[in-house]
Amino acid sequence: MLSRQPKLVGLPADVLLMALALCGVEDVLRVEMTCRVLRDVAATQYLWLAHLRSLPNECAPNFPPHVSIVSLDFIGLKSLVVRAVRGSRNWNSPSPKATREIKVIVNDPVRKPARVVKKASLVPGGDYLLVEWTTRPFVLDGYLQLLEVSNGEKIWLYPDPDCPSSGSRRLWAYGVDRIADNVLRVATIETDWKIYSELSVFFFFFSFISQIALHRHLRFFRMAIKVFEIDLCERRSKTIYDHQLGNGYLMEPYHLYLQGDHIVLVGYAKALYFLNWKSSCFAELTSVSFAPLAMSTVSHFHHRRMLP
Repeated sequence: MLSRQPKLVGLPADVLLMALALCGVEDVLRVEMTCRVLRDVAATQYLWLAHLRSLPNECAPNFPPHVSIVSLDFIGLKSLVVRAVRGSRNWNSPSPKATREIKVIVNDPVRKPARVVKKASLVPGGDYLLVEWTTRPFVLDGYLQLLEVSNGEKIWLYPDPDCPSSGSRRLWAYGVDRIADNVLRVATIETDWKIYSELSVFFFFFSFISQIALHRHLRFFRMAIKVFEIDLCERRSKTIYDHQLGNGYLMEPYHLYLQGDHIVLVGYAKALYFLNWKSSCFAELTSVSFAPLAMSTVSHFHHRRMLP
């Protein structure tokens, strides 16, 4: 006597899992609504972890780097994958729609002279906002302000306006990394504004040749790299790394990226710098070509060396 049970449901669970792993995300959502057996098969960590790992780059989810993906259950993985796929489809549509709107009121932390927001970026996790203030674009006289998105409360401000030496510090670049739910790290690279302001006269009043001379002279600044650890619950911070770079290390750092123990600096002069701030190991790549559709090529490489 032939069984009346549908052939699909009669397959072993591991076979069904492999089949659903090859389906699209929306197809899995439809299949799990058909019957209890397929719903139970779809409610597994393995299935949604496989879909998460197979997402293309344009669908990469917004996920805090300090959280281990394998620690999530199937509900968390499923929510992460579905939001990533639907969010990518929404923002790539001809008329994307905002899924959530949050208004954050920011106020100038110093006010004299008046400043404007130069850059604002969400911290990984989306619940804190890092704001850079400056008096004029392309002028290194700003402050970093960390705000809580939900209520606009100020968490951290650097440099401290009450510190006597804060007036001479000028930030070139900064980066942020989240290492725990309640702990952030911010890395900055800065120099003494008094030295730079004297040299910047050449930048405005002389020819292109003088600008090149200025750039060469900038290589001999003694810049400082600092890493701050911010406790979001206690609303306080501490400096966990503060090191002066030796002469000839950097030329106008343009971007700074911080992740874990590593810092990547991008310079205006097509140079990349890699730093392990815990071990103070430093490597420099110069004359980097950023040709489109090609791997970056390096013509010179300065071997890893210790900071002085």
